[in-house]
Amino acid sequence: MHDRYRASFVALGALALSLTLGAFPAAYAAGKGHDARAGETSLTREGYWPLEAAPGGTAPNTQPEGQPLTLNGDAWIYHNEDIFGDPALVDQGDLRLDGDGDWAATSAAPVGGDGSFTLAARARLAAADNRTQTVLSLPGRKADRLVIRYQAASGKWEVVVSTKDKATAPQVVITEEQALPNDDPYGVGDHLAVVFDAPAHELRFYVNGQLSSTSTAVDTTSWTASGGLQVGRSAIHGDYFAGTVDEVRAYSGVANPTMISQMASLTGVPEL
Repeated sequence: MHDRYRASFVALGALALSLTLGAFPAAYAAGKGHDARAGETSLTREGYWPLEAAPGGTAPNTQPEGQPLTLNGDAWIYHNEDIFGDPALVDQGDLRLDGDGDWAATSAAPVGGDGSFTLAARARLAAADNRTQTVLSLPGRKADRLVIRYQAASGKWEVVVSTKDKATAPQVVITEEQALPNDDPYGVGDHLAVVFDAPAHELRFYVNGQLSSTSTAVDTTSWTASGGLQVGRSAIHGDYFAGTVDEVRAYSGVANPTMISQMASLTGVPEL
């Protein structure tokens, strides 16, 4: 429980930051920090799924006219009604997955991958075991445009990009070397965010709001995902996630480090 108390203080600090910066328009947030470039001065939110409820098996997208996430298999939304109960990852609800054919998905890709984009979620593994497990993925027909996953071989979080929509295509891989996955059943998991900066040909992987010196890679990939955003699996390889997912976000454009830090808050920031 010590981690939970410590996380509460972190959340208060992150909330203060959110209240200070949250009123800035997205265009400002995207255009500042990490070598902002011409053409990358705006950021459009395509989806924000706080995963607080799923009436009829569908988790709403708070973005107006945005696609919802449809729950599949035994996926369900946990909602904490008891002050002494198991806390949700963020706010009162989160998505629970048992790793045995459970996932949630949109009907089409909220971001295609043929231009700059940002994807993020908070995830807590049920167990860092010998199974590779996917948190988020964007599928094509034969390969995943992008995967955020726990890699069993290394015991670490990683991002994988297939350079073409082919099963045998070369891949760009970023492995987070410093922050190990947190599978404490009472912990807050890890916030995972990927930024693809198309003009800079750069892929960036943030864990808990931080970009380590080894978490940036050159990437000239430009093909477009053809399937919906997958939460809790790869539609190509399976790799179902066993654990908890919360605060899923998708943006067209490049989110800067300040905005990524805000996303990592332990209190929802709906205006972000």
